[in-house]
This record gives sequence, C-alpha cells and structure tokens, in this order.
Amino acid sequence: MVNWLLIDAGCEYQGYAGDITRTFPVNGKFTPAQREIYDIVLASINKALELFRPGTSIREVTEQIVRIMITGLVDLGILKGDIEQLIAEQAHKPFFMHGLSHWLGLDVHDVGDYINSDRGRILEPGMVLTIEPGLYIAPDADVPPQYRGIGIRIEDDIVITAEGNENLTASVVKDPDEIEALMAAAR
Repeated sequence: MVNWLLIDAGCEYQGYAGDITRTFPVNGKFTPAQREIYDIVLASINKALELFRPGTSIREVTEQIVRIMITGLVDLGILKGDIEQLIAEQAHKPFFMHGLSHWLGLDVHDVGDYINSDRGRILEPGMVLTIEPGLYIAPDADVPPQYRGIGIRIEDDIVITAEGNENLTASVVKDPDEIEALMAAAR
C-alpha cells in the first residue's frame, strides 16, 4: 500500500487565519483505487466551488456534495443500495464524518452561527469559509480491499463575492495529474 501525506496547515496574515489541506501519495503516484477515491473528493470540492455563492447556505451545498460522495461510493461498490435511501440514512457518515465547511477569520475555526433558519445561515458577500470534503476508509472497513486505508481531504479557503466566490487557495495544486508531475519534478 502506498502511504499518504496529508498536510492540513495554515498561517496568519495581518491577524487573519488560513486553513488548507492537500493529500499526496508519498511515492508520487496514485494507485488506481486511490485515484478513484481522490477523484470523488476532487469532484466534490469542484462542485462546492461552483455552488458557494450569496443566497445559498452551507447546509444546501453540503446536501449536494453528500449526493456526489454517495453516488461515487456506490459506483465503486463501497456502498450498496438506492442512492436516495442511502442519503436519507446518512450512509456517508462512516467515510465523511466532519462538516463540509467552517468559518475562517480571526481564528482557524472562527465563531459564528451556521443555522439561523430551516435553510441554514444564508451566505453573504464578505463571508470567509473553508470547503473541505474528505473520504476516509478505515483499514478494517467492510469494503472492497483495494479501498481500505485510503484517506483523502482537499481543503480550500474562499470569500463569498457579489457574483459567487473567490478561491483564496486556488494556486495550490490539487489536480492529481499535476500532483504527480510536481512529485516527479521534485526527485
């Protein structure tokens, strides 16, 4: 099995915090199974980057991202059953047990409510938050063996703008082909 390096780091600039995560195969090459899981997480963050905008909520975006994750896990045979039923049962929770996002500001996990209506807190221009989908499959999970022990998270920081959002961490590589090229160039 290829080992992973998950880097969850940040810094402060003029009193404001950053928080970013990238996951790399230590040997520089994804196995086919790792790439399949990575691609689900990458599709999740890319879709979330499209969806986070004024007038939506973290809850609404999370619901759509959970659908992507569950569909991907069903496609790989990790989950079995009807997608709608699996969503209702929150079947993703053993593999994605944390939230999709958190506020970012003077602290890495900044203060602020998430739910102030049935829809959740409505996003407005100027709000800063993370997007951090991940899938974590325990080594002893009852899944096809090639997926056991794979854990991947990708995290970006965004600011909500009038038209959508600006990805503050877009320059940090997350495309798997670019990761492999970066790792190869470093040898």
